[in-house]
Amino acid sequence: MIRVSIPSYQKVEGNGDSYTAYRVDVFQSGSYHTLHKRYSEFEELHKQLKKIIVTPEFPPKKVLKFNQKIVEQRRVALEAYLQGILEGETIPRSFLKFLDVHLPRSGSFDSLDVGLSEPTVTHQPMIGFTKDSFLQQNYRSVLPDIVSQGVQNGLYSFHQEDFLGLVR
Repeated sequence: MIRVSIPSYQKVEGNGDSYTAYRVDVFQSGSYHTLHKRYSEFEELHKQLKKIIVTPEFPPKKVLKFNQKIVEQRRVALEAYLQGILEGETIPRSFLKFLDVHLPRSGSFDSLDVGLSEPTVTHQPMIGFTKDSFLQQNYRSVLPDIVSQGVQNGLYSFHQEDFLGLVR
């Protein structure tokens, strides 16, 4: 399971040059790391990806230097672009390399999809839970956990009238 967001950006200056660096947060199966990428790096990734998969819309380059409104719009569009790639049926290895994500080399991770020139990863969306609320009780609070009680009542209790109606 991979999740990506671009929560912020910053103006970077050095050696007489200035550019915008976007902070990319990558969550992968319980681990987390942050990258800083320039727009040109996103653009290069897009050029690679559009050769092998159908890509989401890529935000165009605008010439204005450091206009915060345009940079913010681009940040949102780049985040949508990355998330759109993750929603696809296959994730190209070049995309994983861009995100600095390392996967084990076994099974379906090494498969080649027909018509694609590079190995891809197939995945299915999944939901993960950190703990099972039905197995662990929270004894730290003196107040009842009404959310857990409501879910348990909704899932596991039945009224005798409903049961009798089913039997008849």
